[in-house]
Amino acid sequence: MAEQRTIPEIRKKELNRIADYVSSMFSDGNVTLLEEIVHFERLNLYIDHYEDYFDGMLVYGDYEFHIHINRDRGNDLHTNRGRFSLSHELAHYYINEHRIGLQSGLLEPHTSFTDGKNKNDPIELEADYFAGCLLMPFKKLYYFDVVKKFSLEKIRAISESFKVSLLAAAIRYCQTCSHELMIVVSRNNVVEWYDRNSHFPEWPFKFKVNESVPPTTVAGEFFTKPESKFTSVEEIEPNDWFYPFANDYRANRKMNEQCFYSDGFGYVISLLWFK
Repeated sequence: MAEQRTIPEIRKKELNRIADYVSSMFSDGNVTLLEEIVHFERLNLYIDHYEDYFDGMLVYGDYEFHIHINRDRGNDLHTNRGRFSLSHELAHYYINEHRIGLQSGLLEPHTSFTDGKNKNDPIELEADYFAGCLLMPFKKLYYFDVVKKFSLEKIRAISESFKVSLLAAAIRYCQTCSHELMIVVSRNNVVEWYDRNSHFPEWPFKFKVNESVPPTTVAGEFFTKPESKFTSVEEIEPNDWFYPFANDYRANRKMNEQCFYSDGFGYVISLLWFK
């Protein structure tokens, strides 16, 4: 089974507590007011052209913090991608170990990407998690019921209400929902990374990160068969993606897979849940 780094639950609670507090001070309905946070903390913000080098970067110099956001990768104060990139850099500022590390020189300034490239970097993983908590506080998301039945439509509603990307909404919802949910992100028929919540069975995968998508899945058919770009909820068998344990009652249940497509970056994002 391909494993990825995870954040311990006790650490998640600590990060969530800090992010919730900050968001409660700077929000308008479901929208976290990031510019007000930057102004309150007296941070220097630069939104400029940095080609394809990063989405965001936090630097400490001349006794001040400087946040750089890359417009060339679709980041702006009013784009969902830009809001997440800025939230990610604010996370590095608010997480004590990150901020103090940059101030003391123990941590080198490093580039951040919002598309999951740093899933095995513990510092980036923490910043991603904090950013999701800051933009979508637990209580607001848990009780969000504009769309009650789960599907991509619920994720779209969260995206619109909280002003976040579909992918950010899917990841955060996966962390907070009370039913089994897994996300698999692939590109060019290769699995790049995945996320699943604690409710989802820990079955062995039929895939490995950086290897091919299983061909009988909805995502797999998109990559291998012409005219197979399905956006509706499709019924699949658990053994399309996994090797289910025979003694797990869920092994005999049908699963749903629904894909959405990031055409600009070439990603296919699969949502997996039980019927």
